[in-house]
Amino acid sequence: MDRRPNILLILSDQQRRDSLGAYGCQYVSTPNLDALAAEGTRYDHAYCNAPVCTPSRACILTGKRLSGHGVYNLFDILPQTERLLPWHLREAGYQTGLVGKLHVSGILYETRQRNPGDGFDHYELSHDPNVLLDEPLNAYGKWLRENHPETYEKIKREGRAWKGRPPETHFSTWVSERSAAFIRERDKEKPFFLSVGYFDPHSPYDNHPEGSEALLHEQCRPPLVAPEGETEGCRLEALEEIRRLQCRDPHTRFTPEEAEQLRRGYFAGVSFLDAQLGKVIGALKEEGVYDNTLIIYSSDHGDMICDHNLLGKGAYFYDSCTNVPLIVKYPGQREGDVNSSPVQLNDLFATAMCAAGLEAPIPAESRPLQGDRQREIAVCEYRGCSQMDLGVFPHPVQATMIRGTRYKLNLYHDTNEMQLFDMERDPQELRDLAQDPAYQGVAAQLMQAYLNEKAAEDYRLNASRGGLSEIPAFSKLSQQLKKT
Repeated sequence: MDRRPNILLILSDQQRRDSLGAYGCQYVSTPNLDALAAEGTRYDHAYCNAPVCTPSRACILTGKRLSGHGVYNLFDILPQTERLLPWHLREAGYQTGLVGKLHVSGILYETRQRNPGDGFDHYELSHDPNVLLDEPLNAYGKWLRENHPETYEKIKREGRAWKGRPPETHFSTWVSERSAAFIRERDKEKPFFLSVGYFDPHSPYDNHPEGSEALLHEQCRPPLVAPEGETEGCRLEALEEIRRLQCRDPHTRFTPEEAEQLRRGYFAGVSFLDAQLGKVIGALKEEGVYDNTLIIYSSDHGDMICDHNLLGKGAYFYDSCTNVPLIVKYPGQREGDVNSSPVQLNDLFATAMCAAGLEAPIPAESRPLQGDRQREIAVCEYRGCSQMDLGVFPHPVQATMIRGTRYKLNLYHDTNEMQLFDMERDPQELRDLAQDPAYQGVAAQLMQAYLNEKAAEDYRLNASRGGLSEIPAFSKLSQQLKKT
């Protein structure tokens, strides 16, 4: 029997870091993830590579940044030459499986055909519990048709408008039960890799089952981060334009009561997800492989849920949108730990590869969390990769976040604007220091660190693309080489 550790990658969708009890949120009920954090390592400064689903997930599963894999936009398709993490693990003898969301390419592409280099032996894909149920690769739609035809027909009729769905037919229930089945029915002679992809707590925020809100502790409801508390000049022209394009201005779309109910639904979705996740963790323990499994829990990006008068995802670099939960329980780990160094989601690729004993191919920009190569900065890039209610942006939006150990610099390239926050003294990001002369050196240091990384990355990706020419005979270097 191959005794290499199993690898369980669990990704929620659009979940901000401060939505778990392990990170101090007392509003939610997340006993399973809190217990995992108590035995594993909680990373406090884990940042997505892009604040939108498709490019972020492509970073996780290739180990590359946006410029490495070329998926910049929500509907981009991963190049056919790319090989995902499970492809490398399967080549090394792992049994590989997917249940739920993948989304390294556009949603229509993936519901109709597979990414050639996905590497999954077992494949149960579904992007969204509300749409495209009849597409050939929508496993959730097939499961509903065969097991819960009444729910299937009602979703077909009402789509996202149907509220209060039965918990036994919910997407999170399906993902958890099918993932637990994979663990129990796996080839026990091989180690396994399983990607578990939830849709919660993604919008629409009121698609949680009836009874989920009872899991919340109303007396601990977190307050909104109101824009009224921001310093003058903090409302950038770029953010106002993006809000207008996306038609997502919570202040004009919702009453305070509606906004609060929206947030309540978001946290209820997190609580219901946690309850279902217990089935997956339980299967590991029942099978006796819990201690020999690398368990990774994270999310592709966060959600503003009305903080700073912004909603959803996009070119917002506030921690609500970019700082995600990351809990890693390493094989054999029993005591909880907290890591405060900047890490990026593409580091999960190297982390999994190293756990499997594989040194190559790991992209240089992916660093194993088991190692001691701490990052100076974490970078989040937005390159025109979101959409508005009536289609895609009419022009690309270019913006970059650079997060150091203490300060965060946000650059909006189209409008030549920036924000600078002291994350230690101002964790709610209300006081913009970008125009304060006393902090110009801080901004310059962060920009220099970013440019250093980009220069090295550019050389690594693009140098000698046409091959190397033969050294001419008249060259002094050629003559020296002959002598040696």
